[in-house]
Amino acid sequence: MQSTRLVLACLAGLLASALMRAPESGAERAGWLEPHIEFYWPEEGEEPVPAVILFSGCGGVRQQQSEYADAANRAGVAALVVDSHAARGIGRLAGRLLVCTGLRMRGQARAGDVFSALQIARNDPRIDGERIALAGWSHGGWTLLDALSYARDAAAPPGLERLPAVPLEGVRGVLLVYPYCGWIIRADREPIVADIPVTAWLVEKDRIANPNACAQVFERQGQHGAAIDWTLYEGLTHAFDAPDQPFDPRMEYDEDATRQAHARFAAWLNESLAGDASPR
Repeated sequence: MQSTRLVLACLAGLLASALMRAPESGAERAGWLEPHIEFYWPEEGEEPVPAVILFSGCGGVRQQQSEYADAANRAGVAALVVDSHAARGIGRLAGRLLVCTGLRMRGQARAGDVFSALQIARNDPRIDGERIALAGWSHGGWTLLDALSYARDAAAPPGLERLPAVPLEGVRGVLLVYPYCGWIIRADREPIVADIPVTAWLVEKDRIANPNACAQVFERQGQHGAAIDWTLYEGLTHAFDAPDQPFDPRMEYDEDATRQAHARFAAWLNESLAGDASPR
């Protein structure tokens, strides 16, 4: 029975991929995506405020994203949590069976959500459009890497007609948390933009997103001029900072390490978004 359900789910995912939405304008994609973005606002601070846009892993938005959003708010930064899964009608089971296996919504297709979310943030008068950061976990990290590669080529990702003239306008920094860096990512082959600093947190015991593969991608990107600063944290697994992940022996929640990660996240935001921005 379980194997039959898996086969049917895979076939459904392949059919959904075959029936992908026609390419949309930026305004159309933004209008489609905005109902699936949750906004978190700091209690204090004068508007407009800087903002960070968060992209979850392949299983979808979980408690993890709200905790990092709260950490951003305590640092005086607004947070936008993008639910790419809900926008496509992908539930928990389909996320694990289809997205986490690469059968549906690969990072290349999801990259269009990055540019649309940026448009939504820049159009919000409460947000300082010149001080925006991007952060992605696992599949969300893959998504950001590929978005950076499309921006470098001025090429539209699947589902978008074209990129804005300045696709990453206002972006001051990108954070990748145990990103997936396998051979199927576009950034494994194509350079990413070189003028936005990228920070990556890799974990030693990652059995889902190979940190060595990421290190190799980062080294190659560095040869193309990309500014990527990565750190390998010992003793931690994939999703170490996700308290509500479904059971998986490859993932172990670490409460102390999570608190430290939240503090690092706030410090990274303060460093990335401090001061006046120059137009990008």
